[in-house]
Amino acid sequence: MLKSNPKRVLLVIAALMANTNAQALPFSSFDPRTMAMGGAGVSVDDPGTAPLFNPALLTSTAPDKKYSVEIPVVGVRLYDPGNYRTELGTLSDNISALNSSINTVNTNSATGATSAQLSQLPTNMATVASNIDKVNNTLKTLNNQPLQGEAGAAIVVGVPGKNWGFGAYTNVYGALGGTLLYKDATTLSNLSTSVNAAATQLQATTGTAAAACTAVQNGTGTATDVQTCLAAATAINTSLVNAQGTVNFNTNTQIASQVHLRGVQINEAGISIAHGFVTHDQAWSLGVTPKIQQLQLFDAYLAANNGNSSANLTGSDYTEKYSAVNMDVGVARNYENGWYSGVVVKNLIPQSFDFKSIGANAASGSAKSVTGTLNMNPQLRLGVSHENTWSTVALDIDLTQNDPAGLENKSQYIALGGELSAWGWAAIRAGYRANVLDSARDVASLGLGISPRIPYFKPHLDLAVAGNTNELGASLRFGFNF
Repeated sequence: MLKSNPKRVLLVIAALMANTNAQALPFSSFDPRTMAMGGAGVSVDDPGTAPLFNPALLTSTAPDKKYSVEIPVVGVRLYDPGNYRTELGTLSDNISALNSSINTVNTNSATGATSAQLSQLPTNMATVASNIDKVNNTLKTLNNQPLQGEAGAAIVVGVPGKNWGFGAYTNVYGALGGTLLYKDATTLSNLSTSVNAAATQLQATTGTAAAACTAVQNGTGTATDVQTCLAAATAINTSLVNAQGTVNFNTNTQIASQVHLRGVQINEAGISIAHGFVTHDQAWSLGVTPKIQQLQLFDAYLAANNGNSSANLTGSDYTEKYSAVNMDVGVARNYENGWYSGVVVKNLIPQSFDFKSIGANAASGSAKSVTGTLNMNPQLRLGVSHENTWSTVALDIDLTQNDPAGLENKSQYIALGGELSAWGWAAIRAGYRANVLDSARDVASLGLGISPRIPYFKPHLDLAVAGNTNELGASLRFGFNF
């Protein structure tokens, strides 16, 4: 009889849900104040984010800015241009319908089935073929479509000052991604054709044999009726076996589709030092953040079922680990009239890191082959902002392109945002981030900040969301100003 392996189906769905494209390296963390303002932060007077965005801000802050401790800053982002959130539900429904129709065929063709059940087999078989086509079409829709995810967390300490400022942070960023490489469309199409052919054959056979089989079951059948009924049963069994033989769902090698997974995890720790200068009667600030980095790069082509490469999946097969030292350098100026400007270069030292996995047909953990490169090139960003007691407006512009961490395209952002403050304890924020290289990644953002006044210290809670039709991000920050 026709068989569908539920385990195989669940593995395919699980692979699809994990199928995400690694994203372009972000300019900085998931700080919610910055996210809510479109991502602008290079010139924003905030000691709580200065070590992450521009260390020079630690000595260009307004006099009322106090020490800051942020524990923690966390955020997530999901990008779904392939509409997996809808298509996976459709795929699940279609697979359930296929399983149900196959069970009906098995029941109606089992030993002891009535003539009425046998007469329904052609229709049952046609339903199976139709459901195979629906599953096939949904998988075609998902072919080569990304579902991307990233997350980050940080702890930040900022100690601003007029002449010297200091800060420290630790930050972890991770992105996981890939794409479904659907290679079984022709196989499922052939299966559907075969099942339809079996249905046509059964239509001709069961129509003439139903009366004979009924007579045999009632004990009134002649020898001819017995021969006719047996011939029909043999034809039914042959048709079903032939249909099943087109694709054997229990044979791992029959499933050719793959999931290409690629992931990046970057751990950073840095110490920021800033100093104020006066040159030609112009005050400005210089900040540097030397930092150490630990990177883990993952890359693998995995079978969509549970056989072959995925059965041998281990970290040593597909993961490469690196350690590096780098530096951020920033310049900022406070014009003493509410205006600020800043320029920062992140990752001043260009470095490249290879993605690696086991070579084709190689033993597990051997014959490593380079499958791509993470280019950590300098990221140059310019920012300008204006702040008063009740509002902040900021604009950031990427002056260089951000190279991708995995299978994503390059990015180059323009960020614009603002904040309205009420009595110094609450703020509403909004912004927009435009990617000049890919308008599909443009997002709008909103956020809220609460900072109740308490003697000796001032706690604050910041929340933000950002997104468009296919992208959604959220972040949270909790901390204190002393």
